[in-house]
Amino acid sequence: MSKIFNDLGKYKEKIGLIDVDNKDYSYNKILQEVEKISRRVKKGSLILFLSSNIFESVAGYISFIRNNNILILLDKSFEKKFVEKMIKNYKPSFIYKPKNYFIKNFKDKNLYSGDKYELLRTNFKLKNDYNKNNFLLLTTSGSTSNPKLVRLSEYNILDNVKKIIKYLNINSKNTTITTMPMAYSYGLSIINTFIYSGAKIVLSEKSIFEKDFWKKVKNLKVNSISGVPEFLEFLKKLRFDQFKIYGFKYLTHAGGKLEKNIIEYFVNIAKKNNHKFYSMYGQTEASPRMSYLECTKNLKKIGSIGKPLKGSKFLLVDEKKKIIRKSFKIGEIVYRGKNVCLGYATSIKDLYKGDINKGNLFTGDIGYKDNQGYYYLTGRKNRISKIFGLRFNLDDIENKLKKNNFYTRLVPSNKYLKILIINNYNIDKIKNLIYSSYKINKNFILINRVKKFPNKTLFNK
Repeated sequence: MSKIFNDLGKYKEKIGLIDVDNKDYSYNKILQEVEKISRRVKKGSLILFLSSNIFESVAGYISFIRNNNILILLDKSFEKKFVEKMIKNYKPSFIYKPKNYFIKNFKDKNLYSGDKYELLRTNFKLKNDYNKNNFLLLTTSGSTSNPKLVRLSEYNILDNVKKIIKYLNINSKNTTITTMPMAYSYGLSIINTFIYSGAKIVLSEKSIFEKDFWKKVKNLKVNSISGVPEFLEFLKKLRFDQFKIYGFKYLTHAGGKLEKNIIEYFVNIAKKNNHKFYSMYGQTEASPRMSYLECTKNLKKIGSIGKPLKGSKFLLVDEKKKIIRKSFKIGEIVYRGKNVCLGYATSIKDLYKGDINKGNLFTGDIGYKDNQGYYYLTGRKNRISKIFGLRFNLDDIENKLKKNNFYTRLVPSNKYLKILIINNYNIDKIKNLIYSSYKINKNFILINRVKKFPNKTLFNK
């Protein structure tokens, strides 16, 4: 049995999950559902899992993790063509999915059926001879045409869970609410740390712009909220400073850089209401969190990603991979820690591989450190944009648009998807295509008309 969730029985009748319909589940009830699912699956089997923020989805996740299965975790919103491609490439023995999610040309056997989820046995030959260190497979970039799955071990995840719990002091008295899909590494990190601690998670698939979300926060006594920078920007627009959340303990953000005015806004709220505001930095490849900025340094070191988690370290390297030791000199940030992933997978063959990275992660983020050892980000090494905490390959999106007869140039950015066009294209059609393919909110797609595309080499710099 997995070490991550092998001890949940000690929390007994304490409430662990509150479902979207406000029905609560004690840890004993969660384990009852977990056992129902576990009995149907052979240990070590490969499972493709289409997740959502509801009880049966979380129970399935706990079940598969406890059962030492290899899990390909995707979001239920992913394009069906993408999901079908993943099934073809990886040939999973089982599929766990919402009942209303139909997969074309796929024969299967129903092994378990809940109210909203079902477990299917595929017609692929059962395999269990994959490298045993492969534990969880996550995509870094949503439903792109050419996805790389991050291969995480149980040890990677457990190391990160323990360090985050210790730093944030998460315990059984904490209550949080889901603001991100569980297939997104940061969203999953919240679930892992809170379940491991015997804490309470309010499950929600509502937007923060909906009254029902804040009704849950108030009525169910949520005392901590986490989100990506865009989430906090929305909170500011909603006048978070006017909210009255009694017993609130802390607000945490990760997944990108916050503007100075946003940081100041939330720091001032935290001081006024006697709660904490945490800034963290991470990537899916690091299971996912790598560093933190102490609450006391939020204004003194504004814009910093802080220092690495205890037991890990940052390095800076130049273009020749030579270590940079001087302060304020820019280079690529390299992370070393026990939570660094094993490597990537692009096909089933990669599941036979072990640890390629050996604890070293070249982040692709460019930055520097100050003379007190605090790190700062200044940009990206390649054509990658990070939007809502997810990385998107700009070349991939350009090619997608080109196939649909939209000839464009995409500008590297860590907040918006910036697109240049020459022809008189229908902008709404471009935005609709991008949203349907990549689920990027249209408010974060900026399109400008130009007379001529810039030189690509200069452009990328």
